[in-house]
Amino acid sequence: MASPGRLRIQVRIPVRVRVTVGVAASAVVVVVAGCATVPSGGAPQQVNTGRNQVQAYVQPLPPPGPAAYHEPREVVLGFLHASASYAFDPDAARQFLLPTLRAKWQPGPVTVVSSVDVKPATPQDHSQFDASSAAGPSESVALTGQRLATLSKTGQYQYSSGTSRYTFTLQKVNGVWLISSLPADQDTLLLLQEDFEHVYQARNLFFFAQSPAPLNGDLVPDAVYAPLQNADSALNTNLASELVTGLLNDKDSWLSGATTTDFPRGTGLIGVTISGQTAIVNLGGGAARATPIQKLDMDEQLLATLGSTAYSTPLAHFVQLEINGRPVDSASLPSGLPKGILSSVTLAPVVYQSAPYSVSEGLRRLPVPGPWDSGSAAITAIAAEPADTSLTPPIAVAAKDGNGCEVYVRIMRNEQLTGPYRRFQLSATGGECTSLSWDSNGNVWAAAGRKIWVLALNGEQQWQVLPVALPANLTPSGQPAPQILAVRIAPDGVRAALLIRSGGSNSLALAAVTDDQDGGREHVSLGRAVAAGTGLSDPKAMSWFSLYDLIVLDRSNIAEVPLSGGPAQLLGSAPTGANSVTTNGVTIVVGTSSYQIQISTSVAAAPTISWKAKPPTGANPIYPG
Repeated sequence: MASPGRLRIQVRIPVRVRVTVGVAASAVVVVVAGCATVPSGGAPQQVNTGRNQVQAYVQPLPPPGPAAYHEPREVVLGFLHASASYAFDPDAARQFLLPTLRAKWQPGPVTVVSSVDVKPATPQDHSQFDASSAAGPSESVALTGQRLATLSKTGQYQYSSGTSRYTFTLQKVNGVWLISSLPADQDTLLLLQEDFEHVYQARNLFFFAQSPAPLNGDLVPDAVYAPLQNADSALNTNLASELVTGLLNDKDSWLSGATTTDFPRGTGLIGVTISGQTAIVNLGGGAARATPIQKLDMDEQLLATLGSTAYSTPLAHFVQLEINGRPVDSASLPSGLPKGILSSVTLAPVVYQSAPYSVSEGLRRLPVPGPWDSGSAAITAIAAEPADTSLTPPIAVAAKDGNGCEVYVRIMRNEQLTGPYRRFQLSATGGECTSLSWDSNGNVWAAAGRKIWVLALNGEQQWQVLPVALPANLTPSGQPAPQILAVRIAPDGVRAALLIRSGGSNSLALAAVTDDQDGGREHVSLGRAVAAGTGLSDPKAMSWFSLYDLIVLDRSNIAEVPLSGGPAQLLGSAPTGANSVTTNGVTIVVGTSSYQIQISTSVAAAPTISWKAKPPTGANPIYPG
């Protein structure tokens, strides 16, 4: 599906990096042994601070030991709070357990629950425990809470909302209540959401978009939450080690099938030290077999990961790569931040629908000619090719075709639009196309009803229509696929954001774009879907704001949804009648039901967005992408 020679936007650093929180209130979790990607969501929160402000990290002290509490319920809550320190002080939680349980308790991944309701203790039959002269009475304590997220032992995210009941049994030994049994079938580390927010931090791992030659490929962020280990001077080193370990052990991420790494198989981490602004990363094992190109790529991945400012302050501005303690020649490595990170900012003007049968661009009201000018079919969606130019980019237009959809598109040759528009009939009975998106690989994505198609441009500049296989986990067994209201492809061309309608409500999901050859025929599919912005009330439209977040029209509000899984951030109210939204990474533009186009004049003053009507009347404004 790749298109050699297509125009791509590449800069050395992200043009804008702007997520408002560092340690976000979230249902995203990471196993203690490494990082795993778990987008989810929470209730939208109003933004009252300036943009780009990173929340300071303060490591909470573990609670006092069990002897400080007099009631079984207090001991259980103390145990849960102490569990937040498990990554760097496991004994803080183990001291709440009976010695026989303490010796064998090895918790696996994390389960995050909301604040819990504690039921009164229930006396138990003491005869069920091993008797000793110091043994006393026993009681059970039941906690009821909203389960937000869990991870399997391998880091697989399993999101399921609902109420869970957790029962602990305690026994009094030498006058101190200790936990003698944990909730049944609970081999995970149970954390309260408020504790999770303090000890896990949103970060990004960076991998290359899947490509035969990743040297010139784009770096794709894979949002994770990593455990903060302590609050002393070693904090950055410990966190950096966790992130590097995540790069070396990329497993079960929803992006794994669409991204790749250039760390040789079997590479191990010997250690990470941070001196000033430089991270010294010492690798062993398979790293000794790395080619010069692989060393270059490894350095880029490390520099992007440790230098990312998307959700938190960077851990380092420079990287010194070592293999078995020997520095890799810095003359062969890039300087500054990595070159492979794409920018979502476009210089091209807004393209919009100026009438039911015409398309215009910018403020010049220039009509874009096409076969729809005859008025035989109303336009339903528009897309423009991403480009780093202020000139009008190539445009794709979807129009009604009876009860189906047709798409018109033409290509550029030698920087000029040439030849007639090509017409593609995607569906005759599946409903009109509600969405078009033009990715950075030169392909046009169209959604209609319950299906998605890709108009792929191959190396011979020939178009082919490929059906897209939807994520299997979007469709419950025996039920129809959800309606695809919109599909938007990220600037990296690897991640797809989906606005879907299922069960009478709208929701957002993310999925990785993969393609393969089967008997010489190319297939495009979307991998496992993960929820995004699940706290939104009624998302109606969305657009990529940056590599790290989406802008969403949620009912009558504009919200920012970080891909780390943090809660949606309300930026302000949308104009009356807003029904579409687009952004170039700096400016937000909406279309309204009254055929007006409104442009944001200030986002930095959140939670209030100022709007100004653009002189032309029109609908469905879009920036390239």
